[in-house]
Amino acid sequence: MASSKLSVMNIILFVVAIGALVGAFMLTGDKKPIRLLQYYGPREYDEVAKDTDFHKVMDFKLTDQYGQTVTLDSFKNKVFIANFFYATCPGICKKMNSELERATKSFIGNNKVKFVSYTVDPMRDSVPVLMQYAKLHDAAPYQWYFLTGDKNEIYNLARKSYYAAVADSAQGNFVHTENMVLVDTHHHLRGIYHGTDSADVSRMVKDIGLLLQETE
Repeated sequence: MASSKLSVMNIILFVVAIGALVGAFMLTGDKKPIRLLQYYGPREYDEVAKDTDFHKVMDFKLTDQYGQTVTLDSFKNKVFIANFFYATCPGICKKMNSELERATKSFIGNNKVKFVSYTVDPMRDSVPVLMQYAKLHDAAPYQWYFLTGDKNEIYNLARKSYYAAVADSAQGNFVHTENMVLVDTHHHLRGIYHGTDSADVSRMVKDIGLLLQETE
């Protein structure tokens, strides 16, 4: 009988402890995510803040599928995913952008989340071509951007800003990568994912949610 009473008491104490933890959580209003995402890239000296900060995406000036100028400031206070593709790509780009299309559906109407696809073949991927490509993937207007412009600028972004690609001598220095990069509201790199891997893209979608919680 004593053992039975002890078991009941243990259960009661356990329930009370859980209730206290839940109550403390509700009282503090803590909405921070359980898991914080890591930072990618080297630490850099910030001339404005006079301090060392994590790597940030470099500014750019390119053109979207609507023929409008887009810069990094267009995504101020936004969480966004960046990737690199070209419209005539017969291989990984089709799979990658199909996965990206799936990911965008989770954030339709959420103005805090954007998707940015840079063409690595800007000579052929003109504004009309990008518009057709956007329609092919049912891209939500002003949520999923397809950008074209100066080739050197785009390649520099891929290699030195997003760290999504390195020089590929086998393809004549042509950028061809399946990587997708998650960027936070301060333009820090917070995740890199294999865009042709459905499981990894699903992980990316969850990480976007964590990042949104982190910035609340």
